Amino acid sequence: MTTVTHLECSVCAKRREAGIIHNLCECGGPLLVRYDLAKARVTSHQARTACGAYGAVLPVQSEANIVSLGEGMTPLIRTPRLGKRSGPLICG
Repeated sequence: MTTVTHLECSVCAKRREAGIIHNLCECGGPLLVRYDLAKARVTSHQARTACGAYGAVLPVQSEANIVSLGEGMTPLIRTPRLGKRSGPLICG
């Protein structure tokens, strides 16, 4: 299910095996998650049905390990006073 290939130090580029708990690299650099993006493109439509829009790039080995807290469908709440202070929202 996961498309994670390995972990890589952001400082020294040393590779670590995915699926094993790691902290920082010995050099002190944080570890970055690396993905098989070609596989993620192919499997993203399948993963969307199981784990939401980002299922192909979540480091989950099995759907049985997914925990949900009922996230999603968060309502938008108007905040008129904050809106007046911050000005108009410009998107684009």
